[in-house]
Amino acid sequence: MQQNIYIICPPSKATGGPEALHQLGYILNTLGYNAKMLYSKYKKDPVHPFYKNYNVPYVRKIKDSAENVMIIPESMTNLIAKYPLSQKKVWWLSLDFYEVLMNSREKKKNWIRKLLVPYKHTEYRFEPNKTVTHWYQSQRTKEFLLTQNHENDIAYLCDYVTELFFDNLPNIHHFPKENIITYNPKKGLDKIEKYMALLPQYNWIPLSGMTREQMRDTLRKTKLHVDFGYFPGRDKIPREALISGVCLLTGRDGTSAFKEDLGIPEKYKLHTDEMQPEKVTELINHTMNNYDDVFAEFLDFRTFVMNEKDSMIENTKKLFNKK
Repeated sequence: MQQNIYIICPPSKATGGPEALHQLGYILNTLGYNAKMLYSKYKKDPVHPFYKNYNVPYVRKIKDSAENVMIIPESMTNLIAKYPLSQKKVWWLSLDFYEVLMNSREKKKNWIRKLLVPYKHTEYRFEPNKTVTHWYQSQRTKEFLLTQNHENDIAYLCDYVTELFFDNLPNIHHFPKENIITYNPKKGLDKIEKYMALLPQYNWIPLSGMTREQMRDTLRKTKLHVDFGYFPGRDKIPREALISGVCLLTGRDGTSAFKEDLGIPEKYKLHTDEMQPEKVTELINHTMNNYDDVFAEFLDFRTFVMNEKDSMIENTKKLFNKK
C-alpha cells in the first residue's frame, strides 16, 4: 500500500520555507510518490502564485493514520500532537522560528485553555516520540539537534534555487554587469545605510517590490550583494545572487557563520567588530573595481549551489527508501 505524504504549509505565503515545502512535494511526485500539500489555515485559494508551477495537489484536512507521513516545518511543531499515529518528519528550515513561534503560541493561550489542557503537550520540546524524525537544512541546525536530548533519527535535506534563475543563464564571463549593489531592505538596513551614503558612486538597488523575473534580471546586472542581516536558515537571496554571478559581502549572524551553510571566502564574511567604515568601503571598492577576479573566488560555492536540486532529489530518494 502506497504511503500518503502530507506536507504542512502556511497558505498563500511567499517566503523561503513555503517554497522549500512545495519543492519537496514536486520532487516526491516526480519520483512517483503520492504527496499533497496540507495548508494550515483555510483560504479559498491557498496556493501562492509563485508555487502553482510546482503542481502539488492539496487537501484541506486528513484523517490521522499510521499509513500517513506528515512533513512538518519546525515553525509548526505544535501539530505533532495532532497526529499521534502518523509518521512525522520535522523539517528544520530555520532554527529561530521554532522558539519564536512556540513562545508566541504559548503567550496566546488564555487561562481557561491552560486550565483545561494542563498536561497534554501542545508544543514539542523533544519529548520521547518514536514516530518523529528530524531533517536539517543547515549545519547550524544539525549542531543544535545533536545537543538535544532525543533518540530520533536526523538527516540532511536542503532546498534549491528555483529554475527561473537558471533560465537562459549567461556564461560566467557574459553577465551584463553594471556598478550595481543590491541589498534586502528587510534585513540589516541600519548597518548598510551608512555605506550607501559613503559610496554614492554605486547604484544601490533594494530587492523589494519586484516580480521574480525582475529580481533575476536585476541580479544578473549586479556585481555585489550586501547582507549584514541575520541568517535564520540557508537564505535564498544570497544563493540566487551567486547563481546570477554576484559577489557577496555578509555578516556572521546565524547560519552565515558556518562554512557548510555559506561557503564563500571567509574574508567576505565580517564579524560585527570588523564592520568599520574603512574596512567595509575598501572591500566594496575592491570588489566593484576587480569584479572578475573577486567573483572567481566564489566559484566553488556557486557550483555547490548550482547542484542543490540534484542533491535534493538524491537525498529525498534516500530518505524515502529507508524502511
